[in-house]
Amino acid sequence: MAAQLMVEGVPAVELAERFGTPLYAISETSIRERYRRTLAAVRRVYDPVEVYYAVKSNPILAVRRILAQEGAGGDAFGPGEVETSLRAGVPGEKLVMNGQAKTEEWLELAVKHGITVTLDNPGELELLLEVAGRAGVRAPAFIRLKLSMDEVRLDVAPEGPQIADRVLATVWGFTEDEAKEAVTRALGAPDRLLLRGYHHHIGYFINRPDYHAAAMRDVVGAVARLRDATGFVPEVLDVGGGWAYPSDPESGDEHPHKVAPPEDFAAVQLGALGEAFDAAGLPRPLVIFELGRSLVGESTVLLARVQWVKEQFGRRFVITDAQKHLLLRACIEGYKYRWVRADDLEAPKVGPAELFGPTCTDDELAVSYDFPAVARGDVVAALACGAYAQTFNASLNSMARPAVVLVDGEDAAVVVRRETVDDVLARYELPGRLT
Repeated sequence: MAAQLMVEGVPAVELAERFGTPLYAISETSIRERYRRTLAAVRRVYDPVEVYYAVKSNPILAVRRILAQEGAGGDAFGPGEVETSLRAGVPGEKLVMNGQAKTEEWLELAVKHGITVTLDNPGELELLLEVAGRAGVRAPAFIRLKLSMDEVRLDVAPEGPQIADRVLATVWGFTEDEAKEAVTRALGAPDRLLLRGYHHHIGYFINRPDYHAAAMRDVVGAVARLRDATGFVPEVLDVGGGWAYPSDPESGDEHPHKVAPPEDFAAVQLGALGEAFDAAGLPRPLVIFELGRSLVGESTVLLARVQWVKEQFGRRFVITDAQKHLLLRACIEGYKYRWVRADDLEAPKVGPAELFGPTCTDDELAVSYDFPAVARGDVVAALACGAYAQTFNASLNSMARPAVVLVDGEDAAVVVRRETVDDVLARYELPGRLT
């Protein structure tokens, strides 16, 4: 009997028959196990430490609820992600509001729920002081740092200088000199602002633990210099996320590849961080991770049904009902997803295929992809698309977006309903003169 693609205890083909295609299917167990493994890994190395969830990586309410049940706080950009976390049961004091363009309304929301605000510029600091003053509360805050990344430049070979320049080119954070002034200003308003510590996120520019370790040495060096200048010793350090996972499509490789496990990321990054704090004579603060893709990336598959197969000019076109905009980062950032035939994972490859979707663009899901023989009606699947596919998916040609099912053992339930054409058109309005 052929080895089928399974989502926990349910064959993927069965899910496609029950719920239709295209269809995202999520393994609940995968998310819980990955979170527990990650939390155990960091707590073996460092104390105290928390693992928060970067809700932007997959904002589905059921996914957020699973991680809330596991105890994960989270980061949030704006009211939508804040409300998602609150509805999922995350208390405000376990949320961090990030972002470079926070409005007064955003800050009022943060103050209302006791959410820690990651300050990004001096004007935002002043605005938070105003909002907190009106509310009569002491608003918790971090200061986000943008550092010169000297340790990364020197110690991460050969990519260090290029990566450091890329970090500096991002929009987020205070320079060290700006942070010195911000700390002084924050400490001068203790009735309106509780400065908890610093935030420093370097992103996923490289999938190696040594990169994160070098960045930690950069951070502690800056924290020590800021202590000497201001007297401020942070109680919390938020180090963001950026951990990889074995099948991450952003690597540009559609094949499984070797990536350090969470135990290695934890040991190397937190080991370097702890040693650097000790060497600087600083007490070890609470460390918060904001992990996203490494927690949910491998939990999800996208199921599609083959509509037609065409052979033309030496090329084989496998045309499916899943548009590439359901995996939008494949278009805009070069992600490469691994595709399989859902009913037979061991089906022999018969040569390159061009996997296409139904839209009027060059709707390539995979190009020159070594793929088995398939026929109209077969179900194919993109693997490891739990991170960012939900965040970025779009609706070209006014096509309705797919449903999402959550699988736990042999139980499958819809957690995002399939859109209808009426849903797609619901936001459009005609002025009276056109009716």
